[in-house]
Amino acid sequence: MTHRSRISTGDSGRMMPKALNLPAPCRRQVSEVNRRRRKVGRRRSGVTRALFSAAALTLVIADPVWGEDAGLIGQLSGELQADFRYNYSWEPLRDIVLGFGVAAIVANGHIDDRVQEIFRDKLNGEAGGNVATFFNNFGDAAQPLSVLPIYLGAMWLGGYGADTDSGVARWGGDSLRAMLVASPQLVVLSHVSGGQRPEEGNSGWNEFEDDNGVSGHAFYGAVPILSAARLVERRWLKYSLYAVSTLPGFARVHSDKHYFSQSLMGWWLAYTATRSVQQTNRLRSETLLMPVALQDGFSLQLSKRF
Repeated sequence: MTHRSRISTGDSGRMMPKALNLPAPCRRQVSEVNRRRRKVGRRRSGVTRALFSAAALTLVIADPVWGEDAGLIGQLSGELQADFRYNYSWEPLRDIVLGFGVAAIVANGHIDDRVQEIFRDKLNGEAGGNVATFFNNFGDAAQPLSVLPIYLGAMWLGGYGADTDSGVARWGGDSLRAMLVASPQLVVLSHVSGGQRPEEGNSGWNEFEDDNGVSGHAFYGAVPILSAARLVERRWLKYSLYAVSTLPGFARVHSDKHYFSQSLMGWWLAYTATRSVQQTNRLRSETLLMPVALQDGFSLQLSKRF
């Protein structure tokens, strides 16, 4: 049986046979070009993530506005404050740390290398390549600057924040909130782990030496799918969407763009962020019975928060 080594070429992540027996000067030139491209890509990605983190924090520190007169930005600001309070409380942070610990074991215990071998040897068929190409492109489209108009457009067209907002508006708002609330975690954990891409080195962590320890494509690609899964009620559809949400991460591993631990951590951040948004939505929709003081006594006021 002949073994064909693979390298990723182009932005689509397609896998092509590796060119063999290149002269040494050519190999050095290709290596230098690839290094420069990775450096530029990391810089752009880092700037985008930092800007979205700053935008999220700006909305959080703004005065919250609730109700029908809040407007889209005012409503979003109030909801993000609730999202941040919950997502950075003990239980969600505990789960994120546990996931980070699992990723550390996988990355530094040679499990990643074994998974990469399985993908190369067992999942190198045409079907797997087609799935990887599609979800690599999906992950590209789900990047913040590309997907932001889609989320905002869905919120605006569906009447986000009103009593009669649509499921499309709620999906757009929940996806945007999840993306913003986890952006600081994505930036910090990517740098703390210092993980490299498969084309750059092994899976072991080198703290603060690189910023690929968490897959952005796995995170951004999973957020809209998980947000949809948390909104639907039919179980078969909900769990089908949960399964599909892992495919952007699968595509990065298949294309040798990320190790399994990096894709796993990206998906886990998306899962915990969408769960936090779902939890704050539930808390805000609770019906409250409150006493109201009057001049000659008191009354009970029934209110429902949206």
